[in-house]
Amino acid sequence: MSTAPHADPNFPPNLNIAPLHLAGTAATPDADAHGQAAAIARYGIAGRVWEATAALVQYLTPGAALEPACSLFGNSSAPHRVLELGSGQALASLHLASQLPRSDTVVLTDLPAVVPLCEASIAAWSAREGGEHARVFARPLAWGEDIDSVREFGPFTHILMCDLVYFPHLYPPLLRTLLELTEPESTPTEGDTFGPEIIMAWKSRSLALEESFFDSFGRYFELTPVLGGGWDEERIFVCRRWRVTEEWRLPSLKQVMAPQPGVVVKRSFGLVDDLFAHLEWE
Repeated sequence: MSTAPHADPNFPPNLNIAPLHLAGTAATPDADAHGQAAAIARYGIAGRVWEATAALVQYLTPGAALEPACSLFGNSSAPHRVLELGSGQALASLHLASQLPRSDTVVLTDLPAVVPLCEASIAAWSAREGGEHARVFARPLAWGEDIDSVREFGPFTHILMCDLVYFPHLYPPLLRTLLELTEPESTPTEGDTFGPEIIMAWKSRSLALEESFFDSFGRYFELTPVLGGGWDEERIFVCRRWRVTEEWRLPSLKQVMAPQPGVVVKRSFGLVDDLFAHLEWE
């Protein structure tokens, strides 16, 4: 797929993608369980189920033998407030909603033109699962723009990302939105990290391009790889914001990819050399 900016990022030039049939969905080449062919025609790349979804579904399942274990299934009695960025078909987040009680909230977000797809997914899920699970809402949220549409549901305890790191021109707005969603109400004074937990599922498609996102992301967030999944090319990270000082200010969209003052990073971070080249995943 092209990485050049386009009027609608869900319809890049020369779009040519086919539905992805994940194991366990009862989908066959002749019977698409998620209506992807029609959704791709209407919503572009947002209508497809992407490869990292299977790994994220596994992680968002109680009892999965992965390390670190998913914190959403711990002993905490506080309600969970989960937001997903770029939800599209929202398979993983709706799977999660089925595992959570009614006191928890899951908010699906995407571009305004894609919200009807999220709403259709919620309707199909609700009809199938009934009303004894987490409450689920869909809201428009364009990366890099104001997050007012979701403020009523915060502060969030978790943020989900599934296969969002692909177009380089979208790295700055994605990173800016992540920072705004995780901004502290006051300057943290204890611990190395703070704020909502980000659960990021990702499959590399061009590490030479993606390195710039992760190098910038690592200046703001600690990344902990999830081990034990036996995935081929997919990866999951659990991430939290590095502690900041009173010098910290939320950077502008133009500045967000560059190092910013006031972030207390606890280790040197170089994605390819420090993490991928030397990490034993299994």
